Amino acid sequence: MRTAFALFAEKGFDSVTVRDIAAASSVSVGLINHHFGSKDGLREAVDEFFIAQFEDAITDAAPQGLSATQDPAELIDAWIERHAEDWPTIVAYFRRALLEESDWGFSLFQRFYGFVQSTVMRMDAAGQLAPDVDRLWLPFLMMYLELGTMVFDPYIKRVLGRSGYDRELWQRRHRAYMTLIRRGASSRRAGG
Repeated sequence: MRTAFALFAEKGFDSVTVRDIAAASSVSVGLINHHFGSKDGLREAVDEFFIAQFEDAITDAAPQGLSATQDPAELIDAWIERHAEDWPTIVAYFRRALLEESDWGFSLFQRFYGFVQSTVMRMDAAGQLAPDVDRLWLPFLMMYLELGTMVFDPYIKRVLGRSGYDRELWQRRHRAYMTLIRRGASSRRAGG
């Protein structure tokens, strides 16, 4: 499954064959088909693994001492620690799926939206959102912020000299996101 995850991220779902995955994994095509049923079944298992990485940020898999009602930036910092090694593949997988504009990409987008929407609902229930924050568009805004970094990271590296996923920049970025998300944008004029 991890080999398929890496190959789909690198080449796209349609460009990778079960034979490619079997060869890279040192297993037989028959074993893959037996275990997953088909290439589509394998992709579904990889998608589950992919989504689980994000769900981990707000579920019981969070480290002891952190709860879903705590500062989301703290949860994200802990999540970064657990997923830093897999992050380049996670980013490449999602970017590839979305840019292909296929059913695969739409399925992942829809599932990611559901995850983000449930995060917004938890934050709202915990009183972590300002009353005037638009709850309909907030999940999309959160997705734009994260997906924008995924898409623009090669350019961020050129401007800042390091990836937007560099641990310190990642933490600063998420703290800025969370401040914007929790408080909203001020509608007061300067000096007013």
